[in-house]
Amino acid sequence: MSLVTCLVLTLALYSAPATAADASNRQHAIEIALQQNGGEGKVLGVSTMSDQNGGTVFAVKVLSNGRVRVFRIKKAQ
Repeated sequence: MSLVTCLVLTLALYSAPATAADASNRQHAIEIALQQNGGEGKVLGVSTMSDQNGGTVFAVKVLSNGRVRVFRIKKAQ
């Protein structure tokens, strides 16, 4: 395998999760947050906020194992 092929494959692997984590709507953001939490947990709430670049982000609060985690999921454009 050539160096160029390796580089292209590596870049593809690192760039794929960023676009895969974008949510099209509130429910999709919840699904992504639960998936990132290992497929378990109770959703306590979802809010929207603006990021530093003026984009929209879903903040999903998840309760799991006595801990509350907030997952910030970028809204797809």
